[in-house]
Amino acid sequence: MRATITLAALLLAPVALAAQGSAAAHADAQASANARAQIPSSFSASSRTRLEATYARARAHGVPEEAIEHRVDEGQAKGASDAQVVAAAARVETNEEAAREAMEKAGHRPNDREVEAGAYAMERGVTRAQIGTLVKHAPPGRSLDVALDVLTRLNEQGVPVATALARVQSRLDAHASDAAIGSLVAKGSGVVRVGGGH
Repeated sequence: MRATITLAALLLAPVALAAQGSAAAHADAQASANARAQIPSSFSASSRTRLEATYARARAHGVPEEAIEHRVDEGQAKGASDAQVVAAAARVETNEEAAREAMEKAGHRPNDREVEAGAYAMERGVTRAQIGTLVKHAPPGRSLDVALDVLTRLNEQGVPVATALARVQSRLDAHASDAAIGSLVAKGSGVVRVGGGH
């Protein structure tokens, strides 16, 4: 009987060690993801779990996490509740996916900055179809982050989306520079980010 127990212990030891190693690796990976994702420690367990899921969706769908992090920081700075911050972060991630899909469907492979700019434009009322239309007016290989920024800023100034879209498209059709597209935004309304981040 003692030999049976010893044999069982020897056979099960590698399994137990592997399970411990796997659990430790999972915990390390989760801690690393949380550190990258900046999950606020002040959030409730439920809010942390939901925010972790938003970041996981972003990673799974290949959309940038920076805009989500920015929204979390912004919400906390404004004193928003955990639930409000988590909901806003989820909207950013959803809009990033939609913006990326719209650009890809129109034949453009967007970079992270374009995905973020597209998501922000969608948050302000620009539709997938309008983003797709904008892509179709851009010369092949042309970055769209400035065009999307200008579209959003014009709308923020009270210009209807359709009118703003027509103005930006006409500049794209003319192969205008980013600076020329940026000049569509009224002076004193803030800097249009030419090649920069939010």
